[in-house]
Amino acid sequence: MRIQLPALRDAAQRVEYTEIRSLEGQFYMIRVLLDGQQLVLSDDHNTTMLLPSIPAANELLDEAGIATRELVHDSAYNEMVGLDEVGIDPLRIPTGRYR
Repeated sequence: MRIQLPALRDAAQRVEYTEIRSLEGQFYMIRVLLDGQQLVLSDDHNTTMLLPSIPAANELLDEAGIATRELVHDSAYNEMVGLDEVGIDPLRIPTGRYR
């Protein structure tokens, strides 16, 4: 499911969790947990917002009134040839203030 920036601003106090997801280290998307649903931040055309940097994502979240967030980067190591097919937990780095 998706959420647009105006709706995110209105619901900022109810956001349970916020992730800045690294996509190949080139772009970043924002995913929030709101009222038990995972929502992807989208633009006016309902397309996933792709941000060019972590500071750009942090600035947008600051403007929306969301202080708590983590950068999440999934590991690609389990896709390498010869390794066991065991899921590797993503790298999680706090990038905002915690309430």
